[in-house]
Amino acid sequence: MHRYLISKGEIPFVMNKFNRSLWLSLLVFPFVLTITFLPLYFILFFINMIVLEGYFENQSILTYYVIGIIAIVIINFLYGKIILGHKIKKGKIYKVQEMFFIKKKDTYTYTSETVSNSEYFRLYLIGEDKEEKGIYISKEDYERISEKTSIMLVYFEIVDIPIEGFYEDEKLDFFRFFVVKKMKHFVRQLTLWR
Repeated sequence: MHRYLISKGEIPFVMNKFNRSLWLSLLVFPFVLTITFLPLYFILFFINMIVLEGYFENQSILTYYVIGIIAIVIINFLYGKIILGHKIKKGKIYKVQEMFFIKKKDTYTYTSETVSNSEYFRLYLIGEDKEEKGIYISKEDYERISEKTSIMLVYFEIVDIPIEGFYEDEKLDFFRFFVVKKMKHFVRQLTLWR
């Protein structure tokens, strides 16, 4: 794995992609956190009902729950906007060139009543640091790539922005990352934990 600090010319591109991802997280995370922390809400609800014999009103528990989720989302957004945005503006993030072992090939077909079928071609990869990643690739690349071989990807580290990929010294048409381990990705996307 080779890591290089990004150049001055790449900063606006990375900043634009990062800001788009950050604003999207502001819309998506409240729903994800609500579902993720729902068991905690029920535990607090039942502790209040059984152990504390209704000491707190049920509505106040719900209010604290909602305020807690909103606070986490706002702290995450501000951390990303201020701290990580500053890192990007100063050019203190890395362009990574990494070899991946192709663990598995897969196709995925999405069928809808209103739209024709969409077929996606996926590779499941294991990096040099044993981190699992997944990428979508073109049909032509999918047909020429075989399992148990290696592929080299170049991407920006902070938000997995793809730059280019190579298989046997031939450039891939395109690639786009997808989530392999959902919970690990969720924690990583909470920029507070990076």
